[in-house]
Amino acid sequence: MNRSLLFNRPGVPIGGRSRRSTRSPGVPIAWLAALSASACLADGPMSLRGAPDPAARLQRILEVGAPPSLAEPRATALSDLQSAVTALVGRLSPCVVAIAIDRSPAAMGEFSPADLGAWSGTGSGTIIRADGMILTSQHVIEDAIAIHVTLHDGHRLRGRVIAQDRRADLAVLQIAADSLDVAALGDVAGVRRGHVVFAMGNPLGMASDGQAAVSMGVVSAIGRPLPGAFGQEEDRYYGDMIQTSAPIHPGHSGGPLLDVEGRVVGVLTAISMAASGGEGIAFAVPIGERTRQIVARLMEGRGIEYGYLGVEVGTLTAMQSEEAGLASGRGVLVDSLAADGPAARAGLRRGDIILTVNEAAVGSADEFIQIVGAIEPGAPVELTYLREGRTTRTAMSAVKRPDAARTAAPPASVTFRGAVLGEVDPSLRRTASLPPFALLVLMVSADSPAGRAGLSPGDIIVQIDGQPLDGDSALRLAERADDCLLGMANGGSVLVRAK
Repeated sequence: MNRSLLFNRPGVPIGGRSRRSTRSPGVPIAWLAALSASACLADGPMSLRGAPDPAARLQRILEVGAPPSLAEPRATALSDLQSAVTALVGRLSPCVVAIAIDRSPAAMGEFSPADLGAWSGTGSGTIIRADGMILTSQHVIEDAIAIHVTLHDGHRLRGRVIAQDRRADLAVLQIAADSLDVAALGDVAGVRRGHVVFAMGNPLGMASDGQAAVSMGVVSAIGRPLPGAFGQEEDRYYGDMIQTSAPIHPGHSGGPLLDVEGRVVGVLTAISMAASGGEGIAFAVPIGERTRQIVARLMEGRGIEYGYLGVEVGTLTAMQSEEAGLASGRGVLVDSLAADGPAARAGLRRGDIILTVNEAAVGSADEFIQIVGAIEPGAPVELTYLREGRTTRTAMSAVKRPDAARTAAPPASVTFRGAVLGEVDPSLRRTASLPPFALLVLMVSADSPAGRAGLSPGDIIVQIDGQPLDGDSALRLAERADDCLLGMANGGSVLVRAK
């Protein structure tokens, strides 16, 4: 699994118990976007370099951008904005938890017996029921042998998995606590590009003191798939994500993406890292009708079953649509069929164009996947498809989507001065635009040259002494006896001493 992209990092374990008053947070600050936008429209005296004078821009914001109730006195506009944001964060903080897990290194690949022990990772979660139910990402707790949850007041408790759904990358945990503060689930249907959002969580495991980190940004896009083929090898579906400019880091996974009313509109999931070391692009699983249904089933301890027709489809290109005489955004092309699947038995062929599923029009591969996946196994399905200019209807029954085989373990690791290094899997290299050869830091002993130099699990090495890696770099690195300067994927460097 690509744990670096998915924000698993070292954390702090232990357990406890706590009681809190139940309330659902929310502070309306709907004018926040308008106030921010007014800064872009502000004009005034220009500085010597041609940029607007900061004092003039601030005055313009106070005169034009502030709500009428804040216009007099002007000096209170920004302070009231700050107070509103601070109040919102204060009310939401008790709903956000830090998660630390102990995971067997065997789950990471082939380790020598001397390296066996607990591999630590971190993530975040949101309390969604007062009796200790917590929503998080499934990849955060996958293969965990122990789960530790830290509340906002620093109390640490053991968590247990109620249920998890690998395809949706969602999981529900429970801790031994009651009367906890609860965050309300929102609806992505009401989210628009440009809406102000907040990300809260446990970046780099730093929220183990209970103080969830908060960052602010806007919704950059809705319904956006993760770059490349990320998640497909693990049969995860990331085709309908919220993209946000709110800065997030490893450890944020499973934490909430919140709107200005304090509602959870997404579950922070991944960041697409830039090879140049610039800021990555953050993505969250959207909270919509289907997601709420999945969460409700998980809270009941029930697994999720997805409909399956045994057909892989692709979105039509403009040329294919024109050749078929179809309007743009109508229909999906059948790329392949499972020989014994429902679609093949019903007579579909490669090259057919599916127009509707149970009377619902489909215009993209992602839309088809979502519609079919939401069908209960055993339910009747009627497809309308186009073949050689003729429209045909056919009926079949959906079956349960087969469980995907777990991906093969990564290549054997090497030990380098107290750190365990492994190769980066292909999906991470594609998604993060990494060079052909890179090494992922899997484990680090704190009292070792690597630990003292600052290496951490999840770091990605792309250079050694200023030179790009090749296929034999890991073995040569393990045999080095002198100081090594490691170049990292984030643009930084780490000097690891020989002793």
